[in-house]
Parts: sequence; structure tokens; C-alpha cells
Amino acid sequence: MEQDSGRTAEWLSSLFPFSLLDEDDLLEISPMVEVIECPRNSRLYAAGDIPDHFYWILSGDVQLTAGTIHRGKREQNLGPGDFFGAEVLSRTDYRFSQAVCLSKSKLARINEQDLNQLRERFPALKSALSLIYQTHKFRSRLFLPWLESDEKVNLVCRRHPFFLILRVLLVGGVAVGGFAALLAIAVTGKSVGLLFLALFFLLLGLFFTGWSALEWSNDYFILTSDRVLVQKKLTGFFDSRQEAPYTAILSTGLESTIWGRLVGFGTINLRTYNGNLSFKRLPVPGIIFEMLEYQRQHIKQESRQTEHTEIRTTLKQRLGGKSVERTQPAPGRHRAGVSTTYASGSLLDLAARFFGLRHERSGSVIYRTHWWRLMGKTLIPSLLLLAVVVFIILKMLDFMPAISETQAYGAAIIATVICWVWWLYQYQDWFNDIYIISTDQIVDVNRRPLGKEERRSAPIQNIQTVEFKRKGLIGLILNFGTVRIQIGNQELTF
Repeated sequence: MEQDSGRTAEWLSSLFPFSLLDEDDLLEISPMVEVIECPRNSRLYAAGDIPDHFYWILSGDVQLTAGTIHRGKREQNLGPGDFFGAEVLSRTDYRFSQAVCLSKSKLARINEQDLNQLRERFPALKSALSLIYQTHKFRSRLFLPWLESDEKVNLVCRRHPFFLILRVLLVGGVAVGGFAALLAIAVTGKSVGLLFLALFFLLLGLFFTGWSALEWSNDYFILTSDRVLVQKKLTGFFDSRQEAPYTAILSTGLESTIWGRLVGFGTINLRTYNGNLSFKRLPVPGIIFEMLEYQRQHIKQESRQTEHTEIRTTLKQRLGGKSVERTQPAPGRHRAGVSTTYASGSLLDLAARFFGLRHERSGSVIYRTHWWRLMGKTLIPSLLLLAVVVFIILKMLDFMPAISETQAYGAAIIATVICWVWWLYQYQDWFNDIYIISTDQIVDVNRRPLGKEERRSAPIQNIQTVEFKRKGLIGLILNFGTVRIQIGNQELTF
């Protein structure tokens, strides 16, 4: 155990949420924090254990392996600056996962009793630890298919509960008030019709109240180790995700009104290369803002360390008379783009494979637009072909004696050829529009049959923001939507 309080306070100042405290407070609480060294492959705790400590990683790597999980990632690797063990923040939880040191590691930990004292003493720590525990609970049940294998979730929160209560009270109040008024008129006038109308109004109000609550519960603000994003879903209408990597953020800002300060909500604004992103109605916005800034600084520090390592390696190679070997960044780290794969094993996936909506070639992934768009393009020629078939059947049944067979069959052949040519043209037009994601760039190819071809491409490293939207009931049912990728003042729409 480390005894140097000054050294411990220095470490704590670089760890969230202790970074919220000033130097004097850190010196005062440093005796409560134990710094331990753990050998490689040592187990800190197992799934099902009673939680007793909260941990921060000073150096080394720790792997968390979930004891029971139905979907999502079972394993998660953590590095310096990360924290774990949020089960200790609850009086009823057991350890959800097993924690094992993958390498020789130095950890800072604090026991449950001291942590509870700090929560009561410092309101900022209490709010931050509440967010951490809330994120831990969300993470154990949320399915995030877009999350990369080495990407960690640091924060998950919803909009402030005040807006849920306000919405439920408004919608529910209108429903109850309308029901009471109609019921009073129905009883006074002894009208059965008005009584049924009052019941229908009440049921409709209850439905919209539940729908409003569901819409609030499906909106999430998320901070990961690589990006910041907001995920929205309006049940039955749209599903969207808007995000930006930390490397594309130029500046951050925090706004709050007098009502926001009284209730405890605010807005975080991000300025990126191509515009501004606003995340509104967030709870404890000051704490979330500090967590965002902490993660941005952590990314910058990692980038500087990587650059220094590369410079030292290059100098050693040159001084040793060796050729310089350029190191490649680890896949998935600090990337600007997003890779999303959908594979539920449903009939929709069978249809996607049948139409060839996604396939891989030479390390690249090639996408086509959804087969629903193909159906829309070929709808009119398909209906005309169906009309030709109906026309021939009616002629064969002698429903049109005024038209001779030669005229009928000749017109049918001409119409069939025209409709088939039209149908094949539309199919080829759909087939030729492809989107390619390779290891280093994205490509949008739009080629007209017997016409011109347009091809736009951009390096993945230049991507600044990515926005995903899935609009309308059909888009939600059939699982298709639009991805907008911003690169400078140019936008690629998939």
C-alpha cells in the first residue's frame, strides 16, 4: 500500500470523479484511497461476490467478464484511467462480473464505508457516482449493436425526469379532465353514446400517456471511449443516432436557464468542423460536462503518448541504421467512422441475403439500398405487367369480343416487352447504386444504365460526424434508414 498522500492526491486529480475536487480536498481524502499492485492474471473478484471496493486503474490492464448476459459483449478490457466495481454503490447488488488483471497492474481502490462518507460529504461526487451506477445498470441491459469490440461505455443517461413527469401530467391531465367533463354531460343528459365517448377518450389519453413515457425512456445520451452520441427513438415513427468522435470536437459549451438551474437540467453544445451539436435537457449537466472534458483530455493524452512513442522508435531505428517501419493504429481506436452490422436471423435477413444487400469482397463491405426501394422503383412496370396478364385472361374468356385475337395478343406482346425493358432498367438502376466501406475510405457509386456514372469517395480518417435515422413505421418494421456522413462541407448520404 502506498503511504505518500501527496503522490496519491496527484493520481486522484487525474481520475474521474476525483478530478471534480480541489487540491486541498484531495489531500484530505487521499488516506482513504489504497494503492495496490497486482500481478498478472490475479483475480480481484468473481461474479456473485459481495462488493467491497470501487477501483481505478493507474497502470496495466483489467478484463471484466460478465457472469450472466443475454446479449451484447461478455468481455470488456479496461486500461489506465478507467474505473470499475460500480456494484459497491448499491446496498443490494452482487458483483455482476469477474475482474482479472491481464498484466501487472497498479490500482487505486476505496472501500464501501469510506466511499459512502465521501458521497455524503461532497455533492459533486455523489452526483457523479450516481451517474456511474446508473450507467452500470443501463449497460447491463441495453443492447448497443454499433459498439466496437474495444470501445467502452463511460456514460448512459436519459433526459431529466422532470420532462417525463411534465409530459405525463399534461397528457394524463387532459385525458382525465376530458373524461370527467364528458362523463358529467353523459350522466346529466342520460346519453349512452356520450358515456362510451368518455370511456374512449380516457383510454386514448392513457395510451398517449404511456406512449409519451416510452418515447422519453428510449432517448439516451451516451459517452464512450471514442465518441459522444445521442440515440433517439420515437416509437412507430423514427429511430435515429447522431454522433461525433472526440477528435472532431473543436470546443464544448454548457448552457442553462434559470428554470434549468432550479430543476437541475441543462444543455451541452459541441462545436465540430461542420457545425454544432446540442444535447438538451440533460440531468446534472455540470457533471456530464466535466466527464466529457475528462474523456477529451484522456484521448489527447493517449494521442500524445502514441506520438512520443513513435518518435522515440523512429529515432532509435535511424540511429541504429535501420529502415523506419511505420506503425499502424490499432483497429477501431479513435476512428471517425462507425461500422454497424445488423443480423437478427429473421425473415428480413433472409430477404437481405436474397437481394444481396450486403457482401464482402477483397476486404471491403459493399452495400446496396434496401429491397423496399427496389419495390418502389419497379412498382409501376410490375402493375402494368399484371394488367397485361389480366387483359390476356379476359380475352381468353371472351370478355372483349370487339377486339380481335391478333390485335389483343399483338398489343399484349408489345406492352410486355416495353414493361419488361422498363422493369429491367429500374432494377439495373437500383443494382448499380452501391456504397463501399473499405479499410481506409468510403465510396458512393451512382451509375445510370446506359448513362453517366458518379463516384464520390472520402478517407475514413476525415469523417467528422455520423448521423443515422430510421423514419416511419415501414422503416422501423423493415429495418432500413439513412446514414449521413459529414466530411468538411461535403455530405455523403447512404
